Amino acid sequence: MLSRLKLAPKFTLILLLVFILGSSVGGLVLSKTLQYQVERQVTAEGVMLMESMRAVRRYTDQQVRPILEAHERADIFWPETIPAYSSRRVFELLSETARSEGEFDYSYKEAVLNPTNPNDLVDDFEGVLVADFRADSAVEELSGYRELPGQGSVFYSALPIIIKNASCLECHSTPEAAPPAMLAQYGRENGFNWPLNKVIGTQVVYIPADDVFLSARQAFSSVMGLLFGIFAIALVCLNTLLKPLVVQPVQSLAKISEKLAANDLQTTQDLDTAETRKLANVVNRQDELGQLGQVFQKMVNEVIARQQRLQQQIRELKIEINQTRKAKDVSEIVETDYFKTLQNKAKDIRTRNADREDHS
Repeated sequence: MLSRLKLAPKFTLILLLVFILGSSVGGLVLSKTLQYQVERQVTAEGVMLMESMRAVRRYTDQQVRPILEAHERADIFWPETIPAYSSRRVFELLSETARSEGEFDYSYKEAVLNPTNPNDLVDDFEGVLVADFRADSAVEELSGYRELPGQGSVFYSALPIIIKNASCLECHSTPEAAPPAMLAQYGRENGFNWPLNKVIGTQVVYIPADDVFLSARQAFSSVMGLLFGIFAIALVCLNTLLKPLVVQPVQSLAKISEKLAANDLQTTQDLDTAETRKLANVVNRQDELGQLGQVFQKMVNEVIARQQRLQQQIRELKIEINQTRKAKDVSEIVETDYFKTLQNKAKDIRTRNADREDHS
């Protein structure tokens, strides 16, 4: 089918096929790249959020807790003195603001192996994250995808929880050192014997994977839409420029070739046509078509010169043939009996005339 098309549609079809192939490969690479970029953006935002929660924890431990403890009663437990409670409450307020503004719907958890609050206990997946942080101290961050019951696929960013300040262990060393009010609320079984400077859990931020994919798809659609628009404009411009620069010169060469094949170009006067004038314009070009036009013009001139020489040879051959034919006709006439009889009669007449002249 491609071989039956004309030059301009053929160029358009080839460019379209190249664009489809290129856009398919490029679109796949772009999709992966955008997905990676969005994941890195979400990870960075999650890490920043978790670092903010760490700052809240330090502020609560160093600034708020001493003030509240001065007014704390032995029979009342104030959760505001617990850094984990403060960070959780701050995150809940941030999440409400983010959801109201249509931003990413983050969820946050400080998952610990042996928490005071059972809601902070690691699940199986988070336990693997803690084990990974413990196995390699050089790992500072983990991210990826997981399935959460009731939420489906989510993207997570995780940082290790390491107790570096001994004051944080006042409530988590032994039950005897913990505030009685806290023991009354949470009991003596969980949240104690935490080690110092070791990973005891992980901070995890979750975001629905659909939100991550949606952001990547929106960026992909914008880029691909722009790419299609640019290609459409380029294709129109190329077809517009292709006709006078390539298609028409080639068509002129093709028409002259047809005339050569039909033996319509016999003399230099036959070259004075619109196609040959267009050929002169092609010859003046400095590109490959100009070189082709020069070679083609030289070929046309040689063909015409050869035809003129051939015609001259034909005329000379006709003259020679006519002369030969005349000589042959004369020879055939001379050899006939009738011609010989006429010759003898003529000879007798000349002899009698000569005898008369002698007698007179």
